[in-house]
Amino acid sequence: MKEKIRFAFHIMTHPFDGFWDMKREKKGNLWVALGILALVAITDVFSKQFTAFLFNPDKFAPLDVFFEVSKILFLFILFSVANWSVTTLLQGEGTFRDIVMMTGYACLPLVIIPLPVAILSNLATYSEQVYLNAALTIAYLWFFGLLLAGIMTVHQYTIGKMLGTVILTIAAMMALIFICLLFFNLFSQLIGFVYSIYKEIALRT
Repeated sequence: MKEKIRFAFHIMTHPFDGFWDMKREKKGNLWVALGILALVAITDVFSKQFTAFLFNPDKFAPLDVFFEVSKILFLFILFSVANWSVTTLLQGEGTFRDIVMMTGYACLPLVIIPLPVAILSNLATYSEQVYLNAALTIAYLWFFGLLLAGIMTVHQYTIGKMLGTVILTIAAMMALIFICLLFFNLFSQLIGFVYSIYKEIALRT
């Protein structure tokens, strides 16, 4: 298990070598990647609860943990499905499993940086907010950098094709969201229609 965890940090510091080993040498572990995703969700909830009120005006507002966790899980699944759909059409070499592992490993900076930032915020003054924001910005840039390196390495794309794939993946994510909203709208209308028929039958009997 130590080797599997160490490999996650190896990807974070040497993304091209790491993602190559994940894909070609089969060094990646799906459960470790999903574990990192779970830690991202926990970190997000922790940050919203324990970041100092000075930097988090919503600290004492009711927190819907289920919504926060579901939001992260939804975005993770949405990106994985969209990227798999696009790269399948563009002759990408990565499988859906590879994309899930790649995305999970890329999320590691969203755990190791925001967590101490939330803790340190309770010791910081308002004038030091710029440093906390800078640390969070680095975390997200690091995450996106790892994600781009992962797409490029796992699918064996050039830089240009990788950037095109990212744009198409974002478009596919928007399309999937639209389809989901349309489906739920139609489903709710169907339920309402069936319920109205049931009420009509119930009133006549």
